[in-house]
Amino acid sequence: MGARATSIALCQLGLCLALWPAAAVQASPQDVIGLGVRSSAMAGAGPAISEGFEAVYTNPALLSTSRDRAVSLGIVGATFQLEAGGPLPSDGLAAATFGAVLPIPLPEPVAKRVVLGFGFISPFDLVVRSRILYPETPQFLLPDAVESIAAIAGLGVDFEYFRLGGGFQALAALAGTVLVSVDGSGRLSAVVQDTLVATFAPSVGGSVELPYGLRLGASLRGALAGRFDVRIDVKDLGQLTIPPIFVSGTAQYDPLNVEAEIARVSGTVRGALAVAYRRWSDYPGLAEPTVRCPLDVQTFDLPNCKATRAIAPDFSDTLRLRGSFEGALGLRPGLDLDLRAGYSFETAAAPEQTAASNLFAEARSVFGFGVGVDLSEPIATGFSLGAFAQIGVIHGRDHVKEAAAYGPNLSTGGSMFAGGTSLGVAF
Repeated sequence: MGARATSIALCQLGLCLALWPAAAVQASPQDVIGLGVRSSAMAGAGPAISEGFEAVYTNPALLSTSRDRAVSLGIVGATFQLEAGGPLPSDGLAAATFGAVLPIPLPEPVAKRVVLGFGFISPFDLVVRSRILYPETPQFLLPDAVESIAAIAGLGVDFEYFRLGGGFQALAALAGTVLVSVDGSGRLSAVVQDTLVATFAPSVGGSVELPYGLRLGASLRGALAGRFDVRIDVKDLGQLTIPPIFVSGTAQYDPLNVEAEIARVSGTVRGALAVAYRRWSDYPGLAEPTVRCPLDVQTFDLPNCKATRAIAPDFSDTLRLRGSFEGALGLRPGLDLDLRAGYSFETAAAPEQTAASNLFAEARSVFGFGVGVDLSEPIATGFSLGAFAQIGVIHGRDHVKEAAAYGPNLSTGGSMFAGGTSLGVAF
């Protein structure tokens, strides 16, 4: 192949890589907003106070509080206004939600004590979406975290004085190959093979009934990482050899989450207090090296060669604190109104960005509000309608660079607005 043809091929390859989408799997929108209108209205409650299908995410053990089959359909949306030295563009969320609980028909004395639950969030306009930007480009993790399909399943068992449950969260991961070759005329062609595969994270939970209408609940959700791994091989460039090129990384990440909550679950006034530990220190970062060190065939280790490595995020573990409230009003026979509110605060996962990187995961407050309407005889049987709204505050800070070469100092901040509604039927 001539030098001119090789040059054209390399230019075409560069354009191909530049246009290759950062197509990765997103993590769960329920980690940002919550699952279901009741939990979201109370700012993400909770391992001790959840009801219905919402427990499949917060604490699968509480699925066993459901005695009837029930389904719920709804919609949810979110918008973000973010700043880092100026406004940053971001997409929001518009999605359908679906949930169901199904007591397994078993004989006495375990009848209706074993309950299956399912929950789904499905955006209207996408399956998954992510952005892997240059490290120096300001980027928040928060907006992309809601732009994906979420699927959760679980099972809860009622042992009368305590409950146990388990389940999993699932999302898609992308794996693929691209074979790039050049023909005799210098034309570049590519054969793309990619596959969506499932990745899972387990969840377990338990609860115990206490005197005075109190309940103590705890749950653990494993880390949920959506990875993408695409290998690009370039062939037929004559004497020029190009090593395999990888478009790989973790687009979004739900950390391991351990949460405990105590709640008052009886009476017309209910409430909960919760604390969660979130292991963000395991977050691997958005991108992996484009060129990997060759495998040592003797030891099967990947040596630390001179291939450029991504900047380590150096995230820290966080704490999330939450308080929730629900009050029930009997408006008339067969018509009950529930008023809900909650507040949560999570510490910042990302350190101050003092070097070239500008990846932000700031401290965040969420204020939740909502209402629920339950219908029973003599009006109707088994119908419920709910709605929620959330206001999120991104607690910004000043990021002072250590050297002028790292770019200007940045001040971050912003807000989130979310809302949704749902209709449920029990039968």
